[in-house]
Order: sequence, then structure tokens, then C-alpha cells
Amino acid sequence: MGMIRTWRGAEVEVATSVGGVMALADPWQNLIHGNVKPWPTPELIQKLYQSRQARAFRDSDLAVATRTFGFYSDLQSVHSEDAITWSVFGPIAYSDSETRARFVADLLSLIKVPGGVQDANVWLWRRLPHPDTLVPGGPEIDFGVQTATTFLLGEAKWRSSVGAAQGVERNKDQLTLRREFCSKYGRKLLPAVGQFVVLGVSWRGGVLQHADAGAEGAALHSRDVTWDQITELESHPCSAELRSYVAWKKANSRTD
Repeated sequence: MGMIRTWRGAEVEVATSVGGVMALADPWQNLIHGNVKPWPTPELIQKLYQSRQARAFRDSDLAVATRTFGFYSDLQSVHSEDAITWSVFGPIAYSDSETRARFVADLLSLIKVPGGVQDANVWLWRRLPHPDTLVPGGPEIDFGVQTATTFLLGEAKWRSSVGAAQGVERNKDQLTLRREFCSKYGRKLLPAVGQFVVLGVSWRGGVLQHADAGAEGAALHSRDVTWDQITELESHPCSAELRSYVAWKKANSRTD
């Protein structure tokens, strides 16, 4: 256990796992709040489940890691992909319609996907019907963007790799399932949409290869960006804080 300073300059208590990963005692100090009210939001409460990773902490570090809620949540980890996903896309999801539209326009420009931003909506952690079986509770989408003509499914990573051995026959990865959902059912479910996008976001990039294909009369785009590239979008209401946040996260994450 120990103390570190956050990107805001506040001194906070942290626990360190046996593997050297830091976790904040208070998960809310691991997130950008923006002007979102009331706080915390339902999406974040959904993520405050008890983690099996508590077993990675010992003695006084375990006491710190479980102090706030009486259990450890992955949202406390400096490596948490959910924490950075919220910090980037959560404030946008709860912004006014004009702010969302400006950010979505800049994001689509960044990834070179055409499309309007009418009725732009941003959401986090929704599940799709499984593209192999159409049963409920299929892939959890880290973040999504939807406009009148565009439907984007985002996969957020920090240090981890793309999950493999998925699908009914365990021969697909996370991104394949998302592409297949768009190609199989996108136009059936969203007939007005002409641009479907699967976007990988990560620390260093390289999660997904840039590609364009057809999908039942619409375009299906595969794109890849880094968190740094997204934080450079000045249309984000927290853009300056986000740049400090990502730099702080890098400085305090394991790199091996």
C-alpha cells in the first residue's frame, strides 16, 4: 500500500497486487467525472461487482483494496479498461445533443468514415444478440455510437489483447463477432444505416487492421485508433483533462 498523486494532483491511497498492479482505494478517484449528474451513473454501478482479482492482494494491501465498499472491484485498478472507457465516452454519453454531435463528427473524421451526425447517440456496455445463435446476452459492447446513418461498435483495450476462442465453435475473436453481427443483421435491424463500423481503441494501437467491405448493401468498416488520438479531439468537453489522465494511466501501469 502507499500514496500516489492523480492526474488532478490529489494524493490518494493505493494498494499494490502481488503482480505489481496498483489499485485505488476509492474507485471514483480512478475516473473522470466531467459534469455528469447525478453521480454515480447506472452504468458505473453496473460495473461495481466483486472481482475475483481480490485474491491478488495480500494483508495490508487487501485491506486498502476492500476498504471503500467491503469488496474489491476491477474498476479500482489503474489497468481497468472500464475506467478509461467511462472516462472518455461517459461524459460524452451524458452531454447535450450538440456536444455529442460535434464529438461524433470529429471521431468519424479521425477514423475516416463518412456519415452524418443527426441524432447522434453514445452508449456504454450494452449487449447484442449473439451473432451465431441470436440468444440474448451476447457480446458486451464497450461503447457504441449511433446516428441516423451510422452504427459503430467499439472495443476498448488497455494492456490486454483481443479475446479469442469465442463463438459457438470457439474459433472466433471478439472483433470477428462484432463484424459478423453487423454483416449478418445490421441492415435487417437498422435499414436506414449505410455505414457500420467496428472500432478498436487501445494504448498502442494495432488491435484491428484498417479495412472496408460490403455488408448487405451497406459499408462495413474496420478501424483502429489509440486513446491518445481520441484525447486530441478538442470537441470532447474534458479533452485537456483526458490527456493528463491517459498520461497518468501510462505512467502508473505496468508495461511488461
